[in-house]
Formats: sequence, structure tokens, C-alpha cells
Amino acid sequence: MKPSESQQGVFRSTEDMAPYFPQNIPDSWSLGHPLPPDNPHAISASLPTWNDVYCWSMRKGPVVQAVQTGYPRMRIHKYIEELNCAVLSRLRASAGSRCLTFPSLACANRFLKYLASETNAHTSQSTEFGLAGDLPETIDASKAIWAPFVAVIYSGDEDNHGFHFWRQGGDGITSRHACYALSLFDHLVPTKNTEPSATLDSEVDLPDRRGSAFGENEKRALRSSIATLASSEKGGRIAAEDVLLYPCGMNAIYSVSRALRRMSKDDCDAVAIYGFPYAETVPAISMCGWQTLTLYGHGTAKELQDFEASLAKGHRISGLFCELPTNPQLESPNLSKLRELADRHQFPIVCDETVGTFVNIDVLPFADVVMTSLTKLFSGGSDVMGGSLIINPRSPFREALRGSLLAEWEDIMFPATAITLLRNSEDFVSRVRRCTESAQAIADYLNRHEAIDRVYHPSLNATRPFYDECRRADGGYSNLLSIVFRKHSSAIKFYDHLHVPKGPSFGANFTLALPYAQLAHPFELKWAASYGVPPHLIRISIGLEGKQQLLKAIRSALEICSSPPI
Repeated sequence: MKPSESQQGVFRSTEDMAPYFPQNIPDSWSLGHPLPPDNPHAISASLPTWNDVYCWSMRKGPVVQAVQTGYPRMRIHKYIEELNCAVLSRLRASAGSRCLTFPSLACANRFLKYLASETNAHTSQSTEFGLAGDLPETIDASKAIWAPFVAVIYSGDEDNHGFHFWRQGGDGITSRHACYALSLFDHLVPTKNTEPSATLDSEVDLPDRRGSAFGENEKRALRSSIATLASSEKGGRIAAEDVLLYPCGMNAIYSVSRALRRMSKDDCDAVAIYGFPYAETVPAISMCGWQTLTLYGHGTAKELQDFEASLAKGHRISGLFCELPTNPQLESPNLSKLRELADRHQFPIVCDETVGTFVNIDVLPFADVVMTSLTKLFSGGSDVMGGSLIINPRSPFREALRGSLLAEWEDIMFPATAITLLRNSEDFVSRVRRCTESAQAIADYLNRHEAIDRVYHPSLNATRPFYDECRRADGGYSNLLSIVFRKHSSAIKFYDHLHVPKGPSFGANFTLALPYAQLAHPFELKWAASYGVPPHLIRISIGLEGKQQLLKAIRSALEICSSPPI
């Protein structure tokens, strides 16, 4: 069987694959097993011991070889690797060359620009792979216009920079798009290529995908669903046109950072981040080339005073980024005070509500732009990536923000991605409520245990009043919590003996535990600890397993880590 025929079968089968739901009793999997199991687009992988996490972070051979998949921005998916290799072979690239593939020319050009700025090398080239003439009747032309992509060939010496862009920007091709492109690879031809060894056809542009019926209804439904969920009496009504879709959450962050920089004036080439953000957020914002990026990473009242004093002295910013609550500390910024400062000093607030969710919180009364990683709780299936931005229609910056974002926004969410996200999110509200209720009971239980120094959860943190200010009348306090043990050795024992799924990501239908700093900050553990994220912090994303069964698994692991050595 030809590889393209095999990929066509995989693509068809995964379009209709239902999301994974766990059994009532939490399960666990061996090293490297895809999470969820038996899904070629799984976005997590099992790391069942502390040593497995360490070895994966350090890229030590046996563990790396055992891990079958991984979070798509942090490990290039096997379908994307196959597509990259197919491109290198088709173009007869020289030995030592590398390839990354992108859904559009604009995405590829951003990569080329970044590579040139980091390496001073201008030898990398992009190649568009477009459809070759008439297609066989067996191929649906309305779907086939989504098969084209753009490849960038570059030197292996620049591989670290290449992967950095892939990881932080989220501009790369998705696994479903790559799978489909592979299935039609024999019908794609390279164009606009300067590789002298390649056999090229005449120059043609990638097809205009606007108006394609494939996935359009699902994208409209997604935007309408997000708009409805985000609307409230306080925040106002959101319309579908206020929502933009992106390939992943980090790509939404990268995009809004670029939009803010285009809006910035010569004396205002600066942004701020309030609170300790997710590990990849700072690099994604930084890639836009801001002259000044100030991190108020402790998110304390003192830092808020320092921020206010800086603004009072005339230090202007083009925007402020924050999360409510933060990941992994679950702290909540004082959004009402930040809004007051934003109105006084004329800068927009960009808030990531992924951990809180539209179900539990409403940040629109305070934020000009609301970001969400649809990959997490919104999907729950842990088998698809996606992101969204809401431009607050009441924001004084609405027109400027909308104009700047739409100046380069593209509809590059692959249709099968939208189809999967819409299907997975049908029970979003009920899933959030169930996971949140279980997480509250587990956080309260852990908070009373003598082996644990601290439980991070919005309901238990000192910043709870700021969360409550944004909490909906029927909202809870998130399905995510983090625990810090009194002893590092106890944390390792607990993690190794905790009988739940363990690996990266959060918001899955199944519970996921992870020693967060070991994976997110492996080379900057002291720096992360200085912001309250110690090496022995364990983050737990509570899933849909039975609450009592999860408590039983946690009690069992605590008993083992608390028992004296024999």
C-alpha cells in the first residue's frame, strides 16, 4: 500500500473519532503511551515516574525513544515529520538540511524572518506545494484545496532556532493538515522554489480557501458557541464576529502581541506581564521584538504599586498580559485595579482565561482581549489543538485592535480541526462543572494533609477575592490545582505511586498529573522557584473520573510517601 493511501485511510477514520472518556476508576499507562490511548492525534504522552519526566526534559535516549507522541508544539508530530521528510526527498535537499512545514505563506515568511534575525543567515528558502491540475474524480476538490502547504528548507545548524519558533509561535502545520497533505502528496507540486536541484512546475499561488464548504459551518458554530459562552450581563453580549480562531492558544498570544506592536508608537515600544504566566507565554510575546518587556511575576500588591508608580512616571506600555487564574499557581490578578490603570494610562489588557473557563469566570468587564486555548477544557478530548481571541466590543481599543489583528489574520484552522473541536465541546459546560466540583473536594482534602506545605487553588489562595470578582454566579474555582510537599522526596514518592494518568497538558477529560517545573522550566529551576514555582510542585488537572475514586488514588499515594522507610 502506498503511504498516501494509508494516510487517506487514517484521515478519514480520525475525522469521525469520538473523544476519549475515562472510566470511573482512574487509569494509568506505561512510559510513552499516547494520552488519550489509541488516537493518532493524542496531544499528551505518559510519563509515569519522576525520573521519566527528568529524562524527557533532558532528552535522554531511552525515554525519548519510548515516548510515542507529545504536546504538538513541543514535539513534532509523526505525521508532520513524515511530511517534512517527504518534502526533503521530493526537493532532493542537500545532506544536513532541515524542513518545517506551514499552513500558509505568511506563516512561513514569519519563520524565515525570525530565522534571519537570529542567525544572520539568509539562505533558507520557502516552497509552496500546490495542487497539480485536474484531480481524479475520487478526490473531493472542495476538501483538496486544504491540502496545499508551504515548506521551509534550512540548515541543520539552525535547528535550535527553528524548533524555538515552532514551539513558541504556534505557526506550524497541524497533524490533521499534515496527514491530509500526505494523503494527496502525489497530487501536490512544488512552486516558487529556488532550490536548483528541484524539478519545478510553473509558479501558481496556493488556492484561495475562502468559500470552501469544508469545515465552514463548524467554524461559524464554534465562533457562535464561544460568543454565547463568553457573554454576560456584566460583560455584555458577544457576537460571533468578535471571535477569531487560531491553530492553537499560543498562536493567538503570538498574534495579539504582533497586533499590539503594530499599534504601538515610537515612544511606547513596551509591554508588561502581570503575574507568573505559563512557561511559553513570555517567549511568544518576546518574539515580536519588543524593546522592553517587564515581568511582574509575583503578582503581589507591592508589584502592582511598582507598576502604578512606573506608569505615573511616564513609562508607557502598549499592552498588559495576564492570566486568570495563573498556571500553575492558580493566583488571580487584581483585574479591577488593572482596569483602572488601563483606563487612566490608555493601554489594553489581554487576559488568558483558559484555566478559569467561560463557565466559571467572566473577565470581559476588565479585559480588552480575551484569549483561550481551546485545546484544554473546551475540547477535553486531548486530541486537537485550537485557540481563540475575543475582541471586547465595549473596549475603547476595539476598532484599533480589530483592524490590527485582521490586517494579518488568516483562516488557517484546518477544517477537520474545527469539526473535532465542535464535536468535543458539545458537553463543555457539564464537563467543567463536574471537574470543578471534584477539584474543589480534592483541594480541600489535600489542604488538610500534614505532608503538604501548600495547595495552590483559586479557592484557597489569598487572591481569592480577585477571582470572586470575576466568578460567575454559578461558577466554581477551576479543575486545576497544584501541591507543594514539605519534602522534595515526598513529592517524588507521591508522583511515582499516584495511580492516575501522568503527562503534559491539562483540561483533558481524564486526570493528568505532572511535576510542572521539571518539564516547563528544567533549565531554570532556581528562577522558577524564585517566583513561587519550586522544583517539587506537582500540578494536577482533575478529570471526569469518579470523585471518590480520585480521592482514593490520592490517599493511597499519600500513605506511601508519608510512611517511614523500612
